Amino acid sequence: MKKKTLLLILVIGIITGCAPKTGTMTCTMKTYPTNGITIRSTYIATYKNNQVTKLKTIEKITAEEKDNLEVYQEKIDELYADYQDIDYYQNDTKIKGNTLTSTTLIDYNKVDTDKLIEVDSGNAGVIKNGKVEINNLEKLYKQNGCNCKKEG
Repeated sequence: MKKKTLLLILVIGIITGCAPKTGTMTCTMKTYPTNGITIRSTYIATYKNNQVTKLKTIEKITAEEKDNLEVYQEKIDELYADYQDIDYYQNDTKIKGNTLTSTTLIDYNKVDTDKLIEVDSGNAGVIKNGKVEINNLEKLYKQNGCNCKKEG
């Protein structure tokens, strides 16, 4: 009887140990108001077996003067213009009230990571062999002042 129980525990351990480890990491950063502007960034990375599969970035710029937001929107649109023709990479900016929201979605399972590096060589810092490891992304975000939390 003890052998069957031990064998069952061993089999369950092997099965659960071999199952892909999935999770989500959320990193946030908020600036203190400067010249009437506050920036809040949220990065949500979904990963499987330590490889990032999807990344959603939400950047909110809140300004006392709504006119300033249009200038920021132009600059953000210019920044992301070179990415517009890359499949599985999407950026959208919207102004609502006194807040500009820039949302970026990247499907790392499908996006051409070589094109991401062509657009900005800085992407090579986190993309290795066409993949982004969750721990490297976490390290980068923390270096930039983010607080990160993993779940899963």
